[in-house]
Amino acid sequence: MLVCLLALSLLAVVLCTSFQISGLEVAQPVSSGDLIGQFDIKVNVHKFLGSPAGTNLFNVSSDVTDPIIINAIRAEITKMGGTKATNVKIEYKATFVNFLLGWLTGYIYAPAVAHITGTVIK
Repeated sequence: MLVCLLALSLLAVVLCTSFQISGLEVAQPVSSGDLIGQFDIKVNVHKFLGSPAGTNLFNVSSDVTDPIIINAIRAEITKMGGTKATNVKIEYKATFVNFLLGWLTGYIYAPAVAHITGTVIK
């Protein structure tokens, strides 16, 4: 009984949010404007106390991705001279090296990569 309770409480602690992003605008019709260009970037995300690109303990670093990804998209918009980005796609994953670093640190360090694509318009 004690083992089951311990396993369930460990499961509840580990199954927390792993990725969180806010401040996005989603609209059904494509925004009108002049197409400036496409962007395709990769952003490294550094989290702690969890598995790479997965869950983290007590949501300690679930909001780390939010400002990093939004600032990277804003930098691409500014670099291209646009006003906003549309058709943004974010793939959040871990590479073999990310998993290796997580394993070597006992899952204290949990890096991941966000692959972001989109279209910049003015």
